[in-house]
Amino acid sequence: MARSTGEHNRMIKKTHPFWPIALILTLLFSSALGIADEKPTVKTISIATLAPPGSTWMKVFDAWNREVRRRSNKTLELRFYPGGVQGDEAEVIKKIRSGRLDGAAVTAVGLSQIYRPALVFGMPGILKTYAQLDAARAALAPEMNPKFAESGFQMLGWADVGWSYIFSTQPVSKPSDLSTRKPWVWREDLVLPALYKVVKSNPVPLQLPEVLGALQTNRIDTLMATPVSALAFQWNTRVSNMLDLPLTVVIGGTVMGQKQWDSLTPEQKTIMTETSAQFHALARKNLRADEQKALATLKEHNIKMLTPSDAEKAEWLKLGAEVRKQLTGQVADQALIDRVSAFGK
Repeated sequence: MARSTGEHNRMIKKTHPFWPIALILTLLFSSALGIADEKPTVKTISIATLAPPGSTWMKVFDAWNREVRRRSNKTLELRFYPGGVQGDEAEVIKKIRSGRLDGAAVTAVGLSQIYRPALVFGMPGILKTYAQLDAARAALAPEMNPKFAESGFQMLGWADVGWSYIFSTQPVSKPSDLSTRKPWVWREDLVLPALYKVVKSNPVPLQLPEVLGALQTNRIDTLMATPVSALAFQWNTRVSNMLDLPLTVVIGGTVMGQKQWDSLTPEQKTIMTETSAQFHALARKNLRADEQKALATLKEHNIKMLTPSDAEKAEWLKLGAEVRKQLTGQVADQALIDRVSAFGK
């Protein structure tokens, strides 16, 4: 005889008095398994740089990534592409604009692809110490950062590359010595071509990865570079002289595409803003300490330090003033150049 539904349920309860508890535990267990299987979504920010693996810059960048991961509970991370594997700085800026990269840590050459007046800090002779650079940048960065945003980029942090010196296979003590040399100039650089034009030299345009090979084949015999860069890229192995007079300061910064920045949550933006300020300050501190060590190392590696006379120093200062005059209107207007120059006095 068929039982009614109600009678059937009463029999189940009688036969299995703990079935409601078992059912609840089963549901809870299944739910817990589902939660355990779900992995948090990780947002990865891709950043390209010419900085070599193992360099001061990359050590700081790696520490920056660790802090971003910690602050975000591993839901946000930075993926760096070092050593120029994503191309030169002009190329990576294009990739950011097209969305193929999120950001880049670049020198002034890269920054000038976004906002050309950023080159004003690196004009020859305009600033002479890091204290002057810090003061000038602190005063002008709040005005410049929105200009980067207007061009589609978020400025994450300003950085230093270091003071630039002349390295050569033959001695260079005064500006006129450059007229018979074959100096390297970065293809997208706007400042050094003006300098070489004034001294009537014929620079060789190359991208950064081509420099060592060009030194080895004598295609170039002179370059203006920072001591840290000279060691990091092994350029010091192909030159024998260094003019012991810093001529320009090379700056840089880390930028991110504005669209990529806008895709972050408010919390992620806060993490990026705060950690960027922290680790760019650390990078500037470490780089300046490394610069002193690099100068000592260069002396130990049979690089002859050429000390210019007072008259020769005056010639270099005069050259710097002439180059700044040539670049007025091309890099920055006279008013901006004057404002930065005031910090160099």
